[in-house]
Amino acid sequence: MRLKTIPEDFRVRELLQWPDVRNGEFVVHLVHKEKLSTPEALAMLVREARVDRGTIAYAGLKDRQAVTDQYITIQGRAVELRLANLRVQPVGATDRPLTSRLSSGNAFTIVVRDLVPQRASLMRRSLPSLVKTGFPNYFDDQRFGCLRHGQGFPMRSVLLGDFERALQQFIAEPSPVAITGDVKLKRTLQLRWRDWETCARIARGPVYEPMFEHLLAHADDFRGALEFVPLRQRVIHGFAYQSFLWNRAVSRMLRGGVNSAQRLRLATIAGDLLAWKYLAPEREEKLKVMRTPLFGPEGDGGSEPFRCAMREELQDAGLTRNDFVSNEVPGMIWKEESRDILTKPGDVADVRIEPDEMHAGQVKATLQFSLPRGAYATMMIKRLFAPSWYTQPDGEDGENAERGGPVSGQRTGSAAPSGSHQDEDD
Repeated sequence: MRLKTIPEDFRVRELLQWPDVRNGEFVVHLVHKEKLSTPEALAMLVREARVDRGTIAYAGLKDRQAVTDQYITIQGRAVELRLANLRVQPVGATDRPLTSRLSSGNAFTIVVRDLVPQRASLMRRSLPSLVKTGFPNYFDDQRFGCLRHGQGFPMRSVLLGDFERALQQFIAEPSPVAITGDVKLKRTLQLRWRDWETCARIARGPVYEPMFEHLLAHADDFRGALEFVPLRQRVIHGFAYQSFLWNRAVSRMLRGGVNSAQRLRLATIAGDLLAWKYLAPEREEKLKVMRTPLFGPEGDGGSEPFRCAMREELQDAGLTRNDFVSNEVPGMIWKEESRDILTKPGDVADVRIEPDEMHAGQVKATLQFSLPRGAYATMMIKRLFAPSWYTQPDGEDGENAERGGPVSGQRTGSAAPSGSHQDEDD
C-alpha cells in the first residue's frame, strides 16, 4: 500500500463557511497549492504579492505532499496570484478574520496505490462497516514528527524535571531521516554537550546565541535555557505528548468495550492502537456521549471510564498532577481540551478500483469522503486496511513501543512533516 506517491494522489478541500459581508474589511481568498505547506504558500504570497503577513488569517494547516484548496482572509486587500504551484483569488468578503471555528472539516480524494486486487477488494468490503460505526478519532503520525526525527518527547522530559534531557532533545538530537544542514550541527552539539564555549562558537543565529550565552553564565540552568527554544516549537512538542497520551488512553479504554472478535490493530509510529470492526449500537451511543478530553491538570478528566484510563497512562509514564505545576516551562502548559472519541466519514462515494499505471500488475483504489475538523484521513485509511488485533505477537496494545521515546521499526504511514514537525489537517 502506498499513499501520496504523487501530490495529486492526496487532494484536500477545506469545508468552511464565513459570514458574507458585502464590502467587508476582510477579503476572503481561495488558495490552491501543490507541494507546498500552508506556511510556505503564505510566505510565497507575501513575497510575490507584497502582502503584509500580519493581515493574513486562515482556519487550518494543509499538507505539503498534497494538492489542497483552502481559504484565507487578507485585511483590506484583494489579491490575485497565479504561479506554477500556487493560485490565489478573491471569492468574497467578511467582517472578521478567518478562524478554525468557521471550519466544519475537509473533503478528501485519495488514491491508494500498489495494491494487489484482493487487498483492494478487502478495503472495499471494509468500507460499509466503517461508514456505519465510524473509527477511533486518533491522532496519526503527522502529530508525532518528534518520533520520526528521533527526538522522543521533550515534553515528557520536562514533566519529569529532566530539563537538560529536554534541551538535548530539542537541539542536539540529529534526525535519522532529515537531510538538512542542521543534522550536522545537532550531531556536533551532541558530541560537545556541556562544552558551552565550543557550542556557542559553532551554533550561530538568533536562537542559539542567546541560549548558549545563558548557559555560559548559568551552566546548569537548563530550565531557563529552554525558554530560548522558539515558542512555536515548545507548543508543538507539548501538543505532541498530550496527543500521544490521549491516543493511548483511548486504546486502553477500548479494551474493555470492544468484543475481542471485533478488535483491529492500527499501526502508528507511536505504537499500536485498538480499533473496532463493528460496534454494537448501545456501545456506539455510549462513545458518542462520553467526554474524552485531552488531559489538562486543572480539568476534571472527562467521563469516568476515560478518566481512569488516562490516570493509568500517567501512572505508567511516571507522572503525577504535581509534575505539571512544579516543572512548568512557558509554552509547554496543557489545558484540558475536548475531543470526540468516535468520528464518522460523510459524503462517501463508491471506491473506484483500476489498474495502477505506476506499479505494473497492481491496482489503485480511489476514495472520496469528508471528515470533521481534526480527524485524520490517513487514520481512516489505516482502519480500512487494519488486520485483526491478534495478528501480531509483540505484546498487547503496542507495549513494545518505548513510552515517551522513539519507536523502533517505523511502520508504513503518512510521512510526518520535518523541521518544526507541525501537525497538519489530514
